[in-house]
Amino acid sequence: MKKNKLIALFLSSVMAAGAVASCNSTITSDDTDPTTATTAAATQATTATTEAPPDLEGFKELTVAEVTDKNDGKITIYAHNSEFIALVEKYAGLTSDDYDLVEVSNNSTAYQEKLDAVLSDGNNAPDIFTCDAAYARKYMASDNTIAVNDLGIDYAECRNMFNYTLRFASDDDNVIKGLAWKATPCGVFYERSVAEQYLGTSDPNELAASFATWDKVMESARKVNTASGGKVKLIGGFTEIFEPYVGTKGSKWIMDGRLNYDTSIENFFDYAKTLYTEDLTFKAEQWSKPWTTKMSDRTVVSYWGSLQFAKYQLALNPGEGTTVNPTSGDWGLTTAPVSYYSGGTWVMASKYCDKKATSGDIIRAVCINEDNQKDMLGNGEFVNNIKLITSAAADDKFAFEWLGGQNPYPILLDSAMKADASFVVADEDKYNQTYKAVVGTYAEGSFKTVKDAKDAFEKKLKDDGLLS
Repeated sequence: MKKNKLIALFLSSVMAAGAVASCNSTITSDDTDPTTATTAAATQATTATTEAPPDLEGFKELTVAEVTDKNDGKITIYAHNSEFIALVEKYAGLTSDDYDLVEVSNNSTAYQEKLDAVLSDGNNAPDIFTCDAAYARKYMASDNTIAVNDLGIDYAECRNMFNYTLRFASDDDNVIKGLAWKATPCGVFYERSVAEQYLGTSDPNELAASFATWDKVMESARKVNTASGGKVKLIGGFTEIFEPYVGTKGSKWIMDGRLNYDTSIENFFDYAKTLYTEDLTFKAEQWSKPWTTKMSDRTVVSYWGSLQFAKYQLALNPGEGTTVNPTSGDWGLTTAPVSYYSGGTWVMASKYCDKKATSGDIIRAVCINEDNQKDMLGNGEFVNNIKLITSAAADDKFAFEWLGGQNPYPILLDSAMKADASFVVADEDKYNQTYKAVVGTYAEGSFKTVKDAKDAFEKKLKDDGLLS
């Protein structure tokens, strides 16, 4: 059994670029007319809905348990940063007298090692814990976590959540094992003045045509490069579009025990190589210093990501005490070629949880309670609540000055509704990061053929125990 004694372990380290870059994403293709994409998104988003959302389909619901706590001790919480515990204190009303916290900040490897160790024998294991998207499914797809039904949570309580967040959190039997309080749908954030100069418009509805398909993205990359004499690029590097492009795969990495090369996986080898060999990017690795430096020097038209990314990494509205991007206010948001998400955090209960009632109450307070979600929305969070985000998409108060007076919610709502997590496997991030590294090496010319690159990819997977 888990020991309920005071745990005050803080293993902090400097955030590695790779830890940030490892965020998972999955997408689905859009068929919307590009020139009306943002308008259509806005129309869909602002359609009033008074009826209750339908029951969740495609998920297996277990008997909803009548839950109690087995003891009067503190609840043990593990977290990969300080965000969740702050929400627990604010919305669930807990104080440090009520919980024991193990926080392993900004180092996904150290955090997973800690979790793996305590979950192997239950000694000092968490009642509940959080995980980043890069490795969350590893735990939710395993028997180390229990169903939300086992915490007394009915699926009917989750009907307002974006489907992809629930699909991502379900195991192979389609049982939901965790919940997210926020969603992270993505779009194309672009610098208006630079887009106007090199693509002929700064209007998000018109600019959508330049990003409508992957062929259009390539065409736009060539157009910007030629018009600027190579001084300005559409994107900083091919890794900028890795998540949405590779996420288009319509099947899993492994099928019937064999490595599966989906069409998008096959195509990205040469798509990335074309961007590289034609010098259509600055060849800057996503999250690297050269990549972030160009966020403010007006030499890159677009950066792709979520609302959270735009606010904090792009630094358009990072909050008090943080340096604001000097180009803030000159940015807009348009639709990507596909609908996708990037990153996110899920909270789940371990199989050793003996505080099921308290755990269920905490998850409800942070992830489900509509008043609390509304408060988070008011503080700038893209909450995991379709009803609230639909309302925000029609509310002029969400037309942000830092985004040139644009309301980003119509576009991001549309992306969140269409995003898909059906083909995410437990080790998704490991496959993705290994593949991305091989693609980079291929683009640089170290492999003569795609077959050579595939051989290297498969060898690395076998060496890492991901392929037999």
